Amino acid sequence: MMEAVREGSINCIIVKDLSRFGRNYLEVGNYLEKVFPYLGVRFISVNDRFDTLYSSNQEVFMVPLKSIIHDIYAKDISKKVSTAIDIRKKSGKFMGKIPPYGYVRDKQDRYQLCVHKERAKIVKQIFSWRLDGVGPARIAQYLNNMGVLTQLQVRFIEGHKDGVENALWRSSVITGLLQNPCYLGCIVERKGSNLLYKGKNNMVIPQTEWHLIENTHEPIIDKKTFEAVRKLIEERKI
Repeated sequence: MMEAVREGSINCIIVKDLSRFGRNYLEVGNYLEKVFPYLGVRFISVNDRFDTLYSSNQEVFMVPLKSIIHDIYAKDISKKVSTAIDIRKKSGKFMGKIPPYGYVRDKQDRYQLCVHKERAKIVKQIFSWRLDGVGPARIAQYLNNMGVLTQLQVRFIEGHKDGVENALWRSSVITGLLQNPCYLGCIVERKGSNLLYKGKNNMVIPQTEWHLIENTHEPIIDKKTFEAVRKLIEERKI
């Protein structure tokens, strides 16, 4: 957007409120007080009833202060949401958007995982193939040739917006499945985070630092098989 502004293609920016424009109050203030006036760009925040075309210098000065309030509020909400999710995970609740392939949500408790018997057989077959030395790309080919529905195809049939009718099995999907400790009956407390209240966005936590909460649901793969596959994958990386 800013590239279009500098090129002169945009001379007015309209946002719902200041939080939609930015939560870094220093950056917001810099744009409103210096950048936009210099480029001749009009800025309007609907909910804040703010329009640089009609606002005084004092009103422009007050905008960054409102942005500070938005920033504090957003961080407070982020902290509360993250804490609530952590508490539920520690109690064994599955807080992910989509259950791993082979599992479905319990009809009585949407945060509890239950084994889908037919898909669980596919998961076991994938692990068995890998132990026999079949690579992820070949396993994906086997499943596609067999007409086994992928997770995205299942989502499409169930009517979810993120479903994909013609999705295929891919080696990356197989690799991710083989390394998912959920199949041991565990919940990973945190694989990544978007901790706005700590000033961190989309932070990915290394697998070696994952904290596993055991015995949260019925396992599909035994620990011996899972560890054997994990060791095989690590050896292939060397």
